Amino acid sequence: MLLKRISGRLPPYLADLIPILETADIRTTENVMFTHESTLNSLFPAIPRHLLDLLRAHCLDATAPSFRDGTESPMAVSSNGVDRVWRGWGPEELDKLLMDWDGIGILEIAGPRRAGKSLLALHAALKVLVKDSQATCVWIDTSGSFDPQRAKSILSLDSTENIEGVLNRLVVMRCFSVEPDMHEAFGKIEASLEDSSENTDQPRVKVIVIDSITNLFKDALMPTTSQGHAAMISLMADLASDLTYKYGLLTMITNSTASALPFNPLSNFSVTTLKPALGTAFTYHSDISLLVQETGKIFGMIDPDERDRVRAAPGLRGVVEVIKSRVTPSGSWAVFETNGVSLLNVVAPSQEDIRTLRMSAGLPTGQQRPLMGPLRETLAP
Repeated sequence: MLLKRISGRLPPYLADLIPILETADIRTTENVMFTHESTLNSLFPAIPRHLLDLLRAHCLDATAPSFRDGTESPMAVSSNGVDRVWRGWGPEELDKLLMDWDGIGILEIAGPRRAGKSLLALHAALKVLVKDSQATCVWIDTSGSFDPQRAKSILSLDSTENIEGVLNRLVVMRCFSVEPDMHEAFGKIEASLEDSSENTDQPRVKVIVIDSITNLFKDALMPTTSQGHAAMISLMADLASDLTYKYGLLTMITNSTASALPFNPLSNFSVTTLKPALGTAFTYHSDISLLVQETGKIFGMIDPDERDRVRAAPGLRGVVEVIKSRVTPSGSWAVFETNGVSLLNVVAPSQEDIRTLRMSAGLPTGQQRPLMGPLRETLAP
């Protein structure tokens, strides 16, 4: 993990060491932990030895696997013991995808139109606002499609107290261009964070959502010029270093998709022919990349019910898979169902327990649910 990614979690006297270490190409937590102590002392004789030991301990805390006992809530603290920003989506199977993530970093949610990307980002942002009464979310809307009524409906379904208070901490900014809109928005966010660091009693920005990043660059990325790519890299670098990692924020970015014919090698499913848009360079700026698709696109070839479900049944059933991650296991996936507001689990029921209970009660057990087959037979909402 890059040292600059944990700089916001370090004491100031340790964060000041990072530029010095980078002059000798010590840029990652692994470099600090696995470079011999005598080598570090010889490279940086002016740095006191106890400071290097403290930095090594912080690097170990930031990268070591997390452990918890049965009495500790898995969503309460991160692996290094500090309060986590990430609070999940609500459905258990979805939350398992990013269970050990503390929420500090950039999360990309990619998918085609009307696949549920914005809904997933909105649920995650509202979870943070509900759990943390001092948290504020800045929602950067690049298409003018944000619906405040949808946010209110989500909070109402969750029986949230003080809905108006939560919505007041959800700030929407409309930005339709990189220059000057996005840079002005970043400047306002940074100024707000500086003010809140001096006054700890006021709400603080903890979540940034850009919905969607594609609208800002879809017409600027051309094979004949590198100007659009340079603007994209510059914007993402500012978002990462000047805001996300510096202040320990959760940043979520929705993205559209591009063709990945004949298939996407990062996907679990051989029928996946999509990948996140905006090119390869963009993928290096996100810590986690999620790909969202309709279940009919994935299982439709072998499951006619799922193939026709989009036309025969209301709502949406989607697949979320982790195609790339620096901080959580890659390759995991989950299925969710939504009516446009709520998120529902679609999981395999525990048939063995049900059969055991019915057998103990002297009741007929019925036919065992098959391990393979259509989703309506193998999964249950």
